[in-house]
Amino acid sequence: MIRAVHIEDEPGNIGLLESLIENCCKDKVLLDGNARTVPDAVLLIKNKKPQLVFLDIELNQGSAFELLEQLRPIDFEVIFITAFNDYAVKAFRANALDYLLKPISISELQEAVGKAVKRIGLPSQHSGIDSLLKQIHLAGADKRISIPMSDGLTFIQTDDIVRIEAKGSYSILYLISGKTITCTKNLKFMEQQLPGQHFFRVHHSWIVHLKYLKKYLRGKNGFMEMEDGSRVMVSVRKKGKFLDSLPG
Repeated sequence: MIRAVHIEDEPGNIGLLESLIENCCKDKVLLDGNARTVPDAVLLIKNKKPQLVFLDIELNQGSAFELLEQLRPIDFEVIFITAFNDYAVKAFRANALDYLLKPISISELQEAVGKAVKRIGLPSQHSGIDSLLKQIHLAGADKRISIPMSDGLTFIQTDDIVRIEAKGSYSILYLISGKTITCTKNLKFMEQQLPGQHFFRVHHSWIVHLKYLKKYLRGKNGFMEMEDGSRVMVSVRKKGKFLDSLPG
């Protein structure tokens, strides 16, 4: 019997997984608690020290990846749960992980639990999760990310983003096509999702894609001119680090 916890922000889905495990996996898994937010999940996992975490990818107040970053190095198995059959999800299995698509299939749940049971207790079996997190940070600018919106999620290529502006607790993404997307997460959230070698937070209100930097204008603060014709201020505090990040 392995100890597990469930991180999910929808009460109905929490009850559903409990029911499925009770009906088909109760001889293998003991659910020892659940949490609905990233801060609560951090406390739950640190206190309970589970061997297995059922983890919803998209949470109302954060994401699975934000949570895992706060818990590295990972010393438990993870079964991701998602409603979105995005290509990136398939990379989880390549990193010795597993995932379940909503609505959860009993046979897929049993298969995923079986894999986790076999891995638990074996040495060096959790490095796949750390590897996945590194890939998220170091992924090339041509990768897709999910953007939380008021009506769900949209998936875009990071290479399509020219700049991102803070608007209170929201963010406005300006795309190379001229279109804009309103993200329901703040600029800090967006900064955490984007590959640091391609994107730079030059101001408390701005993140820019360095690929689309056309010109830098010196001054006390400094301004950059982007390929879409926009001008973005570089804060005094960020100026030195920003200039050091430029090639040549």
